[in-house]
Amino acid sequence: MDPKEEIKSRVNIAELIGEYIQVKPAGSGSFKALCPFHMEKTPSFHISPDKQIWHCFGCGKGGDCFAFLMEMEGMDFPEALRHLGAKVGVEVQRFSSEKSNENQRLLAINDLAGKFFEKVLLDSPSAESVREYAARRGITPELRETFGIGFAPDSWDTLVSFLLKRGYNGPEIERAGLSLKRKSGDGWIDRFRNRLMIPLRNVHGDTVGFTGRIMPLPTNQPPQADGPKYMNSPETPMYRKGRLLFGLDLAKRAIKDAGNVIIVEGNLDVVASHKAGIKNVVASSGTALTQEQVDLIKRYTQTIVFSFDADAAGFSAAQRGIALARASGLDVRVAVLPPDAGKDPDEAVQKDPELWRAATGKTVPIMQYYIDRAITGRDLANVDDKRAVAKLVLPELGHVSDVVEREHWLQSVADLLRTDIDALRASISSSRPVAPSTQPPTSNPQPTTPQKLSKLDQAVVRLIGLYAQNPELRTEIHEALPLQLVPEGPLALLYKELRAQYDSDRSSPPTDTEISLFSRMRERLASRAETQSVVPLFDEAALQGEDLLATIPPNKVAQEVRQLIQLLTASQTERRKRLLEADIRRAESAGDHATVERLIREYNALP
Repeated sequence: MDPKEEIKSRVNIAELIGEYIQVKPAGSGSFKALCPFHMEKTPSFHISPDKQIWHCFGCGKGGDCFAFLMEMEGMDFPEALRHLGAKVGVEVQRFSSEKSNENQRLLAINDLAGKFFEKVLLDSPSAESVREYAARRGITPELRETFGIGFAPDSWDTLVSFLLKRGYNGPEIERAGLSLKRKSGDGWIDRFRNRLMIPLRNVHGDTVGFTGRIMPLPTNQPPQADGPKYMNSPETPMYRKGRLLFGLDLAKRAIKDAGNVIIVEGNLDVVASHKAGIKNVVASSGTALTQEQVDLIKRYTQTIVFSFDADAAGFSAAQRGIALARASGLDVRVAVLPPDAGKDPDEAVQKDPELWRAATGKTVPIMQYYIDRAITGRDLANVDDKRAVAKLVLPELGHVSDVVEREHWLQSVADLLRTDIDALRASISSSRPVAPSTQPPTSNPQPTTPQKLSKLDQAVVRLIGLYAQNPELRTEIHEALPLQLVPEGPLALLYKELRAQYDSDRSSPPTDTEISLFSRMRERLASRAETQSVVPLFDEAALQGEDLLATIPPNKVAQEVRQLIQLLTASQTERRKRLLEADIRRAESAGDHATVERLIREYNALP
């Protein structure tokens, strides 16, 4: 078995997809979900673990486990093959993609650098003060190991020298974001020096960069050069700040279990949250969420919780991300730290972990938070204060798309301001804001909705699905549905190939009875250039067959088949009648009475 097939045999496609989006059982072992590739409110994304395929009936995308990763992560096929191979323990020897090879080397450099930093922090005498600092911050050995925290020594090129000896070259170490060219002379120096190092990992747990917190030097040394308190890796082919959420690789399961994700500002806030037992936490690294990060969150939950202290430090910076989250249909809530908890979750946990646990356990809807902020310190009997509150709150109400929710908050504001609700409603209607247009351009535009199938094409799709899914119906459909009943086009090509596979199986039964007709047929279609284009259509038909057999009572299935074939037969008869009518008119115009009589007899003989 080649690596591709071995990987597919080991991957549970429902579990794989469930790592990215919320999936729910749909009966007969299949699953449904909201499609991650286009906006929808009713699930049209189907997953079949039995067939190891997925298909969205809304946007038309579909395929196997590799196709899902390629769509979801923007991977090429070799990258998807390697990633899934590592996941299920299948070694993939080589890559055909030059880009994949470069990316793997950059990942390997960052991974090795992370291990180097960890080793320095754990064992180096020069890191003793850093170990003491970590202990004071409450970073236990377990947390240090979980997050891969290390230390970059205060030297010019210790890491570069280490990586050069391991076979990596200067330019690729620089491309990995770990070194800088010397200002004078040849060679490179370490980018990070005398810093507590926290690896930045992508959703799969691969180290793609670092955050370094500068450490104070011992008192007997001269003052260090000026530098930022926190320094991130530069953007590289593997690290894009706007696409990464710190801690998501560790939070995925907890987010699904909790039903929400908590957004904090700093990486150490995430570390502290884990210490407090709260693991559904990710960091935005002190910046507003981007559209790509919002889309990433939507894979795992529909509820997002922003964290602010009592003074709402960081609220202004977060507002753009809040607007994007609301425009994307997420339920946005807020966790507020009490005044005595400190300025962030890290300080709160150092004081008392229960302070942070209590704040995250009692969240409020974003509109309630806006209202509470607006009325704080204002006299609602004063017309100027009432006007100020309305100015702050009403634009935010305009972002609420759900009419029931909007009416709820309108009533609350009307009661607070003692103002007629109809007047407030009219004010919102006349100035509804446009959804944020701040999202960056994406290299993966949303797919357009596929052209709807005609009623006849839908009937053929159902019959092909039942044909592929149910061996007991196969012979009946094969005999009752001749190829000429199927409208010309992709469906006719697909049905022709399916009949050929059936005939082949009858004349030479497959030796491996564990391989289903579906699998043999899919391999047949995928192996030839002229039929590869109908693989998604076959997947769609097979999933429809699954759904039909799960929803139609067993004693009604044969009746469904007969009705579908009758529909196609009647349609063919109608087409034949229209053609004969045209031929009769032409024969009459030409004065060919013999042909007219023959055509009329043929027309009258039709059912």
